[in-house]
Amino acid sequence: AEAVYVKDIDITMDNAIDNLLYADAKNLALLKEAVMDFLAENTEEASEKISFSDVPGHVMKDLMVAFSRKEKTKQGNQDGDNNFTIMRVSELRK
Repeated sequence: AEAVYVKDIDITMDNAIDNLLYADAKNLALLKEAVMDFLAENTEEASEKISFSDVPGHVMKDLMVAFSRKEKTKQGNQDGDNNFTIMRVSELRK
């Protein structure tokens, strides 16, 4: 059910934090990852339009991991292949 929801949802600046907090509260790893990826791809716009004041500290750490994963992918750095900290949910479920 979660995979279908993630596939069908349109994550926007208006609903990103709500989806992120919901995913965190319900332990929905795929949804959380999708929102984190969206925020990592739209960092500048998100920092201007979204308030992160209600986001718990442990979620901010997860967000930093998403940024790191994006940068490593952009640089073509595959050293993280065995680094469980930055692996995607689908990779961990294999």
